[in-house]
Amino acid sequence: MTEARVEVRLAPREDGGREPITVEDELRSLVHWLRADETLAHGLVSRLEAQRPAGEGEMGAALDVVALVLGSGLSAGALAVSVLQWRDTRRTGRPLVVRRGAWEVHVPPGRPADEATLARLVALLEAADDGEPDAPDASGGSGEGR
Repeated sequence: MTEARVEVRLAPREDGGREPITVEDELRSLVHWLRADETLAHGLVSRLEAQRPAGEGEMGAALDVVALVLGSGLSAGALAVSVLQWRDTRRTGRPLVVRRGAWEVHVPPGRPADEATLARLVALLEAADDGEPDAPDASGGSGEGR
């Protein structure tokens, strides 16, 4: 795998409910989890970023995405497993969205990830920068990038 940029974010809750933990706190937890994973120590840079500028009356933009830079020595499988393990430890009703370029994988909340989800994530992480993932239905939905 060559160096690539991947974004991880939490989508709005599917049930429309509210959570006591903020999206930023959840994403900080993910960054901490990934940095503590020894299998990812070489080849992964992670940081929190804001996708949108600060709104009127806000002191700063909300940090709402984890930006990952994947180096050539990183195992896509190890990263996918680590992200899914983190998600499985969280009590959130929010789907997890992993994006690389125009391609996304949506991981639904509320149940442990299955083999198909893991395969879609690995395909997304291993995809060539100018092509599409090799796994069928790699977008996690319609099979088309968004």
